[in-house]
Amino acid sequence: MKRSAPRLTYRLLLAIERLDDGRLPYMELTRRVGEEADRLGLPRPSYERIRTLAHELRAIRRRRGPSLARVVWEAGGGMRSQESAIVALYTPRDRRR
Repeated sequence: MKRSAPRLTYRLLLAIERLDDGRLPYMELTRRVGEEADRLGLPRPSYERIRTLAHELRAIRRRRGPSLARVVWEAGGGMRSQESAIVALYTPRDRRR
């Protein structure tokens, strides 16, 4: 019988953030995080815990606006007007569009 962790270490939380691209099924994410836990010698987190954390992470990612690099890239590529880029650069990230 495999052990499961009631609480996750910071290293596994970072692994969830790194491995989850927002499209990966929760079960596959659980497998990959479990492999990372095995590699680190840590108990595997449960499917339910991974699903809950990934769901929260995806919600946070949806609320964030584009990064500064993305705004500059879009302006340089003609996908965003210069005025829009300037406004976005002076707007906090969570309010950018």
